[in-house]
Amino acid sequence: PFAPGGDLMLREKSSPSAPEYNVTASITQGNGDVSDPEVSYDARKIVFALRCPTSNTAQIAGAAACTGRWNIWEYDMSAGLTRGTLRRITSSTEHDDVDPAYLPADRGFVFTSNRQTTTRTQALGQTYFAVDEYERERVFNLHTMDRNGGAITQISSNQSHDRNPVMRPNGDIMFSRWEHVGPRNRFAIFSVKPDGTNMFVLY
Repeated sequence: PFAPGGDLMLREKSSPSAPEYNVTASITQGNGDVSDPEVSYDARKIVFALRCPTSNTAQIAGAAACTGRWNIWEYDMSAGLTRGTLRRITSSTEHDDVDPAYLPADRGFVFTSNRQTTTRTQALGQTYFAVDEYERERVFNLHTMDRNGGAITQISSNQSHDRNPVMRPNGDIMFSRWEHVGPRNRFAIFSVKPDGTNMFVLY
């Protein structure tokens, strides 16, 4: 869901009276939304999902910042909490990328997307995407990418949705899977390796 008015906020310290800093105001201009922030292992960066309308005037690296879809962004605080820099990692105008998390050893990110790099089908000049059981929306599955948004690879395939990936201490990815086939309708917890192998149900 998209709810205009969301921003990524940082507080200087864990105190109700500590000053707040709106990281994304220049991009969202009050019309965007932010979700799923995740802090890097060295605590110098934050990766998150952001969506803002194409009517926004914000620019990033000389191009329009807003594509009208959810994309993955990163805020680098290496120069200081309030002097950091923003960069957009994905730039999709057709798909939604959400739920980002850092992979270990600076290997990039795992995220959830409905771009379906391997489960979409091309036929008669058109692209067909897998949709959920109710045919309401395109299915979200896990993908990985390098730190600059390249080498995007789908690592899960589910008739419903795979969401909310987090890294486990052993380097596996833990995520929630909506299983909805026949009478079964539940959210289960799965794990998978970053290359898509060894998928296993945990709970």
